[in-house]
Parts: sequence; structure tokens; C-alpha cells
Amino acid sequence: MTSVIIPVFNEEDTIENALSQFSDEETEVIVVDGGSTDRTREIVRKFSYKLIESQANRAVQMNLGAKAATGDKLIFLHADCLLDKGSLQAVDKCLSNGILGGCLTHKIASPKLIYRIIETSGNIRAALLKIFYGDQAIFVKRDVFFALGMFEQVDIFEDVKFSKALKKMGKSCILKNKVFVSARRWEKQGVIRTTLINWLVSVGFVLGVPLVKLKGLYKNSR
Repeated sequence: MTSVIIPVFNEEDTIENALSQFSDEETEVIVVDGGSTDRTREIVRKFSYKLIESQANRAVQMNLGAKAATGDKLIFLHADCLLDKGSLQAVDKCLSNGILGGCLTHKIASPKLIYRIIETSGNIRAALLKIFYGDQAIFVKRDVFFALGMFEQVDIFEDVKFSKALKKMGKSCILKNKVFVSARRWEKQGVIRTTLINWLVSVGFVLGVPLVKLKGLYKNSR
């Protein structure tokens, strides 16, 4: 069985669509709330999915969800992301063929040309370097996830740290199936500004800038 883990914080505008895409009884959905003050939990309770309360830290939330999961395959999904049709089946097939984990092909839900450039660069990074970001629907075998020590409970880049560890352990991949992510973050702060901040934060991470400083810069792009 596949377990889908969704960390949330004040996602009343997106969580209903995220949960409505799942109907297969073979899919376990776990929502981990980081102390939302809006209607997020109220909306989640309309569904029969498991709801866990946590501190507001994405890595902590995802780890709690993984611990509560009963599936042998895990998918970590952001609340503003929707999976392409057949994605769960593709993940199941992939992880049954010797692959330890991976991500889906990133697709930003907007027709603007600039987003094609952004998503293409991210997909090339994932394919060549096997470095996956959280909004790419990271998936992994459950036993591998725990063997790697779960997500490091840091303020930012837990996804990058995990995908690097996954790459060292064995074979990972990016599937052709798409994960559609909302363009809201880029639209809110502006595409150029948001992209520039993302680039600066990534460079800072490579150069060893303290994560707490990078977190502050990254929050300004959200």
C-alpha cells in the first residue's frame, strides 16, 4: 500500500482539492497539521483521512506522518500540489523494480512561458543530480526512509539533504508522471524576485551559510 503524507499550515484554500484527488482504498492519506489558525483542520475532518497535530516544521511534520503510515511506499506531497493521473501506480511500479525513491516531473499550474523555464530547470536538476525539492512529490520505500534516518529536522533544505542521502544509498529517479504545483508563491511576490531569492538561498546552502539565515531569506519569497 502507498501512504501519502501531506504537511500543512494554514492551507484552507488548497487542502480540499489536494485531498479530493485520492479515492483509491489502497491509498492511505495522512495530513500533519503544524498548528493552523484557519479552517484547514475543519476541512480535513470532512474526509476520512488521518489527521495528526504537530509543531510547525515541515521536516518534523513529514517524519511524524511517516511514523504513522502503514504503507510500504511513502509519497510526501505539498498541499498545493496535484498528482497526474496514474502517478500512484507509476510510483508503485517504480519502487517494485529496484528503485529506492525519486520524484515526479515538476509542472507549475500556469500557462505563462516563464514557468516552463523554471520547471524545466528544476526537472533537469532532478534528472542529472538526483536532487529533489519538496514540491516535486518525493517518494521512497518506507524501509529506506527509516534506514536513512528520515528527514533531518532542520528549518530548510530537508528535502535536498534527504535526496542526497538517497542518491548515496542507491538508485533514484524522476518519473515522467507530473505533479502540478500552484504558481501562488511566484504570483504573490513576483516571478523574478522569487526566482532570484530561490537561487540565492540555494547558492548560500552550497556555500555553507547557516540554515537559520537562509530560512529567513526564503520566507521573504513566500
